[in-house]
Amino acid sequence: MSAPGLDCEVLVVGAGPAGSAVAAALAADGRDVLMVEARAHPRPKACAEYASPRIVEELRRLGLPEAGWQRDALPLAGMRVIRGRDAVDVRYRDAVGPRSAWGLDRLIFDTALAAHATASGARLVEHAAFDEPVWTDGRVSGAIVSTPEGATTIRSRWLVGADGARSRVANRLGVERPVIAPRRLGMVAHYEADPELADHGEMHVGPGWYVGLAPLAGGRLNVGMALPMEKVRRSAKEQFQAAIEGIPAVAARLAGRRRLTPITGASPIGHRVGRAAGPGWLLVGDAAGFIDPFTGEGIYRALRSARAAAESLARSDDDVEDRYLAARRHAFAAKDALTWLVQGMLVSPPLMGYALRRLASRPATALRLGSALGDCRPASDALSPFFLAQVLRP
Repeated sequence: MSAPGLDCEVLVVGAGPAGSAVAAALAADGRDVLMVEARAHPRPKACAEYASPRIVEELRRLGLPEAGWQRDALPLAGMRVIRGRDAVDVRYRDAVGPRSAWGLDRLIFDTALAAHATASGARLVEHAAFDEPVWTDGRVSGAIVSTPEGATTIRSRWLVGADGARSRVANRLGVERPVIAPRRLGMVAHYEADPELADHGEMHVGPGWYVGLAPLAGGRLNVGMALPMEKVRRSAKEQFQAAIEGIPAVAARLAGRRRLTPITGASPIGHRVGRAAGPGWLLVGDAAGFIDPFTGEGIYRALRSARAAAESLARSDDDVEDRYLAARRHAFAAKDALTWLVQGMLVSPPLMGYALRRLASRPATALRLGSALGDCRPASDALSPFFLAQVLRP
């Protein structure tokens, strides 16, 4: 059954940061945008809740007042990366000066961004789950969506998949690809805050896994971890506790601190797609693929890919896919290469320890790397042979 009242120009599946951002940008430009969200805001989201500095510019472009999100966010100087006795402070600086990362409560942040999208003119239907794309003459022309009232067909000119790392849109379009490496489980919980982590976070690299500690507003600490896939199944709580106890510094940080929320996640981290755009459809945010959250770029990447999609759709329908794919290459190709470099160090603990020692003794080099990881300078600056020699030479 069709739902003419829900037909639209652009149908956005998912009202997380990527979906809300692209919906807000297009609606502000006068486009007829409908967002469908399988759940309802406010809803929890398993996430490290640590965002790189450049989200500020992206949210400003969307017209979201800073007071609308910063009052519930915590500015952070950066992240201290620790492996045993080796450690380095990752900080951020752009051409103007030092920049802050942000501890974000995703329940609050996602709700504020979705509300901004509707205030910008987008429509939002919650408890509406994407089932299948609708095809007409080899082009996506809408979607079948399930609501509490039943299945309905929504016609659209463009379908934007923004439904996250387990993207049903990518799966149903046939572009999802298996994740070969790295294959890790991600789990998250909130704990009572540690006063020593009031203005920065910590990333603890263990033997085959890592645990991130990100302060949040309201006296809370996000404890997120990426664990190796196990052949012997244990409960999420058992794996979570074992990872904490397996890194003495993390166990010491959390000793005596109460866990405030259930442990969430326990799903494989990572998502791959063969293509992020096609006739009548685009994928944005994690739905378009992501590698691993170690570098803390997920929210910025969601907002940046949403901007690329909105800018590509703002012009004529001709060559939208090619414009979007080119914009993604320009925005993310160098950063992806840098992220894979970091992943290579994670699977080689001796190399990671060596790099941390070199960076700790070379603050200018560490700042350059941190600024590239935080999107405050081009990622290519941290990929040059000269820079890599600075990191790796004795």
